[in-house]
Amino acid sequence: MDALIVASTPTRQNALTDVLYHEKINCVVCSTAAEARRASLCRPFDLFVINSGLADEHGNDLAVFVADANDCGGIFIDDSARTEQIEAELNYCGIITLSRPITKSQLLEAVRLISVSNARVKRLKAENETLSAKLEDMKYITRAKIVLMRSLGYTEEQAHKHIEKKAMELRLSRRKVAIEILKTYEAI
Repeated sequence: MDALIVASTPTRQNALTDVLYHEKINCVVCSTAAEARRASLCRPFDLFVINSGLADEHGNDLAVFVADANDCGGIFIDDSARTEQIEAELNYCGIITLSRPITKSQLLEAVRLISVSNARVKRLKAENETLSAKLEDMKYITRAKIVLMRSLGYTEEQAHKHIEKKAMELRLSRRKVAIEILKTYEAI
């Protein structure tokens, strides 16, 4: 697991990396928002921790940027007075807000929560991609059936059987057979 750590001072950086190191998390440390933006665009991160009050910005906009760029959750540490003001916006993006001062156990619990939610999101995205591919397959197959019904006078069942038979004979997917049918009878 890789984490992006953003804190303005070496003391804060070391405090965060020490806690994450014990959890076997590889850390990339940045001291400014600009440096963190470049790092997040160069490589993917599984989570991030931003300690607010950076030299070039407060850090909440950076948190939203990193969450979107890496498609992951993170932790934003801020003063208690400001945390409540930005908490809703950051929580919506999958970012846990913690008020200073924080303990090691609070940080570890937040890291565990982010890890669990990231795993669930990855699983849901994989499922979504699978379903999207199936839906795309169905679109081609349905269009090919319609073309066969119009062009050759097949019933829907005959068109379906024709596509399946061709797929088995040619050892191709039904989608590829459907695309070939569409190329033959109409422009895709």
